[in-house]
Amino acid sequence: MRNREIKDSLLKKILRFILVWGTPVLFASLILDLTTSFRVAKSPVFDETFYLSTALASVNQGTIDPRLCQSGVAPLPVLLNYLPVVWSTEGDERPRPWKGSIADAELIFEARFMNSLLVGIPTMLLVYFWLYRRRGYIAGIFGAALIMFSPTMIAHFSLATTDSCFTLSALIALATLTCYWKRPSLRNLFWLALAVGVAISVKYSGLFLLPCVLIVMVFNTFKPGSPFSGRSFWGYMKQVTFVFSVFLVFLLPLTWAFHLFQFGGPLKAVPYAETPDDSAWVRVLGRGAVAQQIMEVSHSTLKYPAPLAGILFQIQHNSGGHVAYLMGEVSESGWWYYFPLTWFFKSTPVELFLTILGLILSLFFLYHAWKLSSNTLIDEISADPKEYSPLRSQTATYHAPAIWLLAGLVLLGMLLTSRINIGQRYLLTLYPLMVLFTIDQFCHWNQHRFYRVILLCILCVGFQVVSIASVKPHFLSYFNSFVGGPSAGHLLLLDSNLDWGQDLPALQKMIAELPPEDREKCVLYYFGTALPKSYGIKVHPLRDDVLDNLNQRKYLVLSAGFLHGLYMDHDPFEAFRSIEPFKHVGYSMFVFKLDTPEAKQALRESLARLQKMRDGDALKEMTNKGGKSTSAPSTDFRE
Repeated sequence: MRNREIKDSLLKKILRFILVWGTPVLFASLILDLTTSFRVAKSPVFDETFYLSTALASVNQGTIDPRLCQSGVAPLPVLLNYLPVVWSTEGDERPRPWKGSIADAELIFEARFMNSLLVGIPTMLLVYFWLYRRRGYIAGIFGAALIMFSPTMIAHFSLATTDSCFTLSALIALATLTCYWKRPSLRNLFWLALAVGVAISVKYSGLFLLPCVLIVMVFNTFKPGSPFSGRSFWGYMKQVTFVFSVFLVFLLPLTWAFHLFQFGGPLKAVPYAETPDDSAWVRVLGRGAVAQQIMEVSHSTLKYPAPLAGILFQIQHNSGGHVAYLMGEVSESGWWYYFPLTWFFKSTPVELFLTILGLILSLFFLYHAWKLSSNTLIDEISADPKEYSPLRSQTATYHAPAIWLLAGLVLLGMLLTSRINIGQRYLLTLYPLMVLFTIDQFCHWNQHRFYRVILLCILCVGFQVVSIASVKPHFLSYFNSFVGGPSAGHLLLLDSNLDWGQDLPALQKMIAELPPEDREKCVLYYFGTALPKSYGIKVHPLRDDVLDNLNQRKYLVLSAGFLHGLYMDHDPFEAFRSIEPFKHVGYSMFVFKLDTPEAKQALRESLARLQKMRDGDALKEMTNKGGKSTSAPSTDFRE
């Protein structure tokens, strides 16, 4: 009898091991399958061309290409995804980093695989094991499956860009912050600084972690129930200031080390003689011999550390704004409601449901956090070792959900005030935070109603699979059915939400389906950096000479962004918005027949407006060469 019990116990341990470790292995293989379907079906996007160019230039120069930080791009994703791919080459100068090359597609395909392997799978594993450790196996499966079958997450796991890499690094930093909150020691403070430094070196948006760290330090210092007075308050403030200063002492050199101690250019961009009167330098220092000497030294000798140069670029970029599109409107300053609407448009029905559920659960969480002292709250939310439940764990304290909620609120606050409204990718980190918090708290409040968690898991994962299957492999162009699906996406959002230059393979397939005599009668106006000839596409560019032999041109292929006038003056293709397209190409391009009077007239109007736009660009270029206008105060502190 005793031997049988030992065998049964051993068998249970083996089965448990297979389930706990076999499930994430299965999920990892599914992620590779899903991301591969995207990689083979999509051409390089704008940012990938730039990252590849800077990686090739870095190999050629033997150091990190300074254009990265000068463009506000942190270097770690490029080092992680692209350097292994191009390391064996001799590199390339690439003076125009946004201009693609025929060989780019193959190199970027390999870099995308690196991102899927080194970023996509670890992100899923982090969500799985974090929930498994806190709430058990079912919670881990639930969270990992939602991440794995999210069109948004899979789209960015499939791209060799910075966004998914930043999500992973931010989650790791938040996990480290959780450990520090539980055990505030000098060692954990160093590891926290290291994790935050990595996140900032992946994407400068990682600065959102700094207020999170500061708030946790305040909570660690102010103990509930302790006597409070003016003297004690200043004592607490001194302690917080000291600990945060030590954190910064660790953080700053570590962050610069991840930039290989690179500099981002001269502290002052132009010499004293070229500094306009409205420059910040002149406003602060004035004119004179001393001011001239300071400015000349700042221009010729002093340099920015690369992280500071990148952060200042992003601050100035956000201050100046970026051209954006929302529901037919174009704006350079953006809209405060852009990201909430983007979340609604591009989240799956399951993600929207969990968002509402998470908001409700956050109210319960905050109510109990306010009602009870911290020690009591830990005892309440921690597992009772004497009381069995498959959804409880002795490690499930309040620290992690509090940090998930805090990080989500801080990041959302930054997004609501951002003037750069160009993509759902800026929301990417909020998806795993929402999944972690909602599943964790739902399991907590239903710890004795196991069937509810099982039922919710089955329903949510099932509908999530339906959502991703409905759009495969066009994951980047996903819009939910509430707003009309991907085919209606161009009416709501553009840029990296839908049209990032990724659908040249779909265009190749569409042209191959045309009658043989029509395959070389296509005119293309394409928003992207990849070269059509890389995919064997033979088309004519849209130029004025198209009108000379219009009878030999049968189709106009137009990117969605250009159709709606994004990044273009005079809205050249406005007339085509009233013409029904002949075909859609991967949701990001439209094919119009040119054999009707309406289409021919629309083409003439478009060419006339394009000529006006080119004339305006030429005039701007001449003006820039002649000297900088001083009609508005300068915001560039590097002048």
